[in-house]
Amino acid sequence: MSKTLIRTEERIVAKALEMFNEKGIEYVGMRELAASLGIRVSNITYYFPTKDDLVNRLSLDFSALNSRVIVANSATTMKSFLEMFHQVFLNHVTYRCLLLSFVHLMERNKPMALRYNTIQKKRHSTLMANLTMLVNRNYLKFRDEGDGEILVSSIRLISRFWISDAAISLRQLNIDQQIRHYLIILVRLLSPYATSKGKKELEAFVKGLT
Repeated sequence: MSKTLIRTEERIVAKALEMFNEKGIEYVGMRELAASLGIRVSNITYYFPTKDDLVNRLSLDFSALNSRVIVANSATTMKSFLEMFHQVFLNHVTYRCLLLSFVHLMERNKPMALRYNTIQKKRHSTLMANLTMLVNRNYLKFRDEGDGEILVSSIRLISRFWISDAAISLRQLNIDQQIRHYLIILVRLLSPYATSKGKKELEAFVKGLT
């Protein structure tokens, strides 16, 4: 693919993300997107035959971005674990249109829906590996394996839906304040399982947020 074609494709993707974030995926059509770019609709459908194809591309980019952040780390600390989620939350802000339309997209966009279960199984496994490492490095202590499963499920629930909750409940706060709020919730989720070593890092992390 020529550099000109690549640039055009990337312009379409970037403008779509901007407009979807601003107005919502459901409220931006291909004609409106084309007009904003100063091109014909056919220029968009050359790369993305349907709007669902374009949204799927954004979803792939979003997933790839998170995959570079959500990794199993044999040297993980309580601080680095929470910093990982700080970056994930920033990624969520960049692609917030996908999260705000999550349920709609899972019902409508078949490629996204099919890929979702596979990605979530991988995310679950990665988070469990990191929590296990925190236990092995004496930051956390679990009574049994069920504690880890509950903690991972709770963390994933917050990660998936925090931005929708913030849009309703915390709209008076700026993005940094919203992210801080949900990071502190993660801290409080981890705290009952934290050793004295882990608690010190949790306290230091919260102080660093201020």
